[in-house]
Amino acid sequence: MGLNKVENKITFFGKVDGVSVEQLIRYQKFDMKVKHFHSQYEFFYIIEGKRQFFFDNKSYNAYAGDLAIIDTNLVHTTRTVDEDDSGYNRVILYIDYEQMCAFDKMYPGLNLVDFFHKNYGIYHFNDEQRANFLNLYRDLRHEFTKKQSGYKDRISVYLLAWLSRFSQSYSKNENVASPRDDARAQTVFRISSYLEKNYTQQISLEEISDKLYLSKYYLCRIFKEYTGFTITEYVNIFRIKKATDLLETTDKSILEISDLLGFESMTYFERVFKKFLNITPLKYKKSHHSVTYGEKELNTIDDSDYI
Repeated sequence: MGLNKVENKITFFGKVDGVSVEQLIRYQKFDMKVKHFHSQYEFFYIIEGKRQFFFDNKSYNAYAGDLAIIDTNLVHTTRTVDEDDSGYNRVILYIDYEQMCAFDKMYPGLNLVDFFHKNYGIYHFNDEQRANFLNLYRDLRHEFTKKQSGYKDRISVYLLAWLSRFSQSYSKNENVASPRDDARAQTVFRISSYLEKNYTQQISLEEISDKLYLSKYYLCRIFKEYTGFTITEYVNIFRIKKATDLLETTDKSILEISDLLGFESMTYFERVFKKFLNITPLKYKKSHHSVTYGEKELNTIDDSDYI
């Protein structure tokens, strides 16, 4: 009763420098809104329900007891698996890129940054692995709640213990889920791969449909249904992701970057950039320029779909 009036409920949230954790329950089907890439490592654990993830131009299904690991700056989205989806209960752990680098500096033998860069994906956990992650969440929740002397150090210790165990014990080939491979999935892979390869070009729907031998209507409909992105959204998110790299690492002007990435005008580029990152390209450039990648500041996107 009354669940139709409640979209979600955050049951816990905690944050310290470099780390945040949140548990959220949704009471109905939910498709994540577009803008999505960030410079944190994301660990998305499903307690109840099921989710469909889309990244690397492929779609994956995840279920209760599964952990989705999303690499930094990986374009991704998550949505309902089917129409009878009644919601889900999940925990998300975010670890900043800089924090993971700090762990590696403390313990060089772990190579956590390299490991999670190579081994992101959907992991099907057994009972022991599920218990390990939930025990980590329990310990983090306790420390975030009590905030007793030294709690930040204990949070780091708990994280290091779990990250070390995970990186040493779990083989990607044995644990990670395979992408969906039906006819629709193959069609969407063709579309998304073409868009990712050509996102700097001013391509039209007619050109895409001609290249892939698909009608414009079918192309747009199946892509939106399967990924949650429209064609334009998917192209623009790769353009903006590339734009942030160029703004951080080159001396190119806003106009040069706009032209290079295929935007029809600088005004449109600025509007799309601000829509995704809640900041103008010029302000982004001033705040990030001349900072090297290894030391760059965290991209503090307000991801309203998660935290």
